[in-house]
Amino acid sequence: MDPVEEALKSFDGKATSILCEIRAKFGARTSFVSDLVRLAVQGEPRVSDGATWLIKGLLDDGVRLTWSQTEDLVGNLDAISSWQAQLHICQSVRHFETSAELASACADWLTPLLKCDRPFLRAWSMDALQHLASRSADLTGRAAAALDAAERDPAASVRARARGWRKRADRR
Repeated sequence: MDPVEEALKSFDGKATSILCEIRAKFGARTSFVSDLVRLAVQGEPRVSDGATWLIKGLLDDGVRLTWSQTEDLVGNLDAISSWQAQLHICQSVRHFETSAELASACADWLTPLLKCDRPFLRAWSMDALQHLASRSADLTGRAAAALDAAERDPAASVRARARGWRKRADRR
């Protein structure tokens, strides 16, 4: 078994200190990001949760996915079933460099999340769709509809994220 996968199997879904240790131990490996992308979509929830948490952290710190890594991740999003991993992906989309085709595939994956039971997933899937639409005009209508729906959402967290996007749009 791959040592990164083995380490991720020890993640309990809560103690992110384990994930920080994994990054410290394996982060210098040239295959580390590719390993995380592969493990994010392999189906085991705790492994996927940890891998996507690490990917999000790396992207937030300025690491960029290669085109191939982005294709691998976006092309296999349907394999990500854990809500935590889905949330991490939604929060990472802002960093993805995508073609119109990949943006559309990602938007297709995000669309059902706009109506899921978890408010954070609704908020962040809407946010991700706005980022994709800012780079792909084909998604403008879908993003506008998602923003309108989010502004009427019963959850304050969803409405707050929508207000932030509306303020940005009004400044343009």
